[in-house]
Amino acid sequence: MNEKDLLYFCKLVETGNYTATAALFDVTQPTISMAIKRLSEKFDDPLILQKNRKSKIILTAAGEMLYEKAQILLQDMSDINYDVRHASDKKLRLAFSGEAGNSYIADIILKFYQAGLTDLIDTNIERSSNAFAELKNGNVDVAIYSWMVPINDPEYFVHNLNKTELVLITSETDQWKDVHQISAANLKNRKFVARSRGFLTRECLEEVGKLGNFIPNVIYTAQTMQTVIDLVKRNVGIALVMESRLKEQNGVHVIRLKSGQKLYAYMQIAMRKSFVPNKYQKKGIDILRHFES
Repeated sequence: MNEKDLLYFCKLVETGNYTATAALFDVTQPTISMAIKRLSEKFDDPLILQKNRKSKIILTAAGEMLYEKAQILLQDMSDINYDVRHASDKKLRLAFSGEAGNSYIADIILKFYQAGLTDLIDTNIERSSNAFAELKNGNVDVAIYSWMVPINDPEYFVHNLNKTELVLITSETDQWKDVHQISAANLKNRKFVARSRGFLTRECLEEVGKLGNFIPNVIYTAQTMQTVIDLVKRNVGIALVMESRLKEQNGVHVIRLKSGQKLYAYMQIAMRKSFVPNKYQKKGIDILRHFES
């Protein structure tokens, strides 16, 4: 059994088609068939059942088990390949979500600076979902992100940073300038300024819409949260934002969702437990594991 056979097998399960799988790896269809045959002989089980070439692929119980185990093994092999090839790298790859970056990137860089490790940091800004996906795929070593529910996965070391409420903001001259709490249903006819889909605050806004049985009327999609806030100040619309983002903001009025409808954002630092830092990265990892906001 070799890594490539497992890779072919997993991709065949995902595509459901021998020809498509062969095309993905730029090999012939018999190459894929032979890989499956070797695995079948290895485990003394057909693994894959198919009435004819056009019928749907069905996994045997052993095939299902192999697919689940192979995915883990292939990810581990990818991690090993990267870690060994980059054992002398003096870089720590950090992915920040936009809001987590606004909240923590300066303080984290300060900690590295105080330790004389600023050259170690290699940062990029992603959506929260993308940041975690990059971590899962091994494209970054650490993800700092925010999401609606705290991630608690045994495959990751997770360090909780903060929990903040999602609140509505209006301008100080808005019709709701004297309102301090509201039901989601009352937002049905309001116009919103928001980030694009995939960003935490937009996902939360759509969740508020579900709570109030309406689809939010987003009249402008902003590139940054600061633009969202600036447009609210100018009465372009109202917005749903993380309360922690408003610490140094003037000119907006805050309205909270009523009890039972409140949403929260959880800020976390996550690292794969399978990641083995080299001697240059260990000090940086230690800073992040013990970082306090």
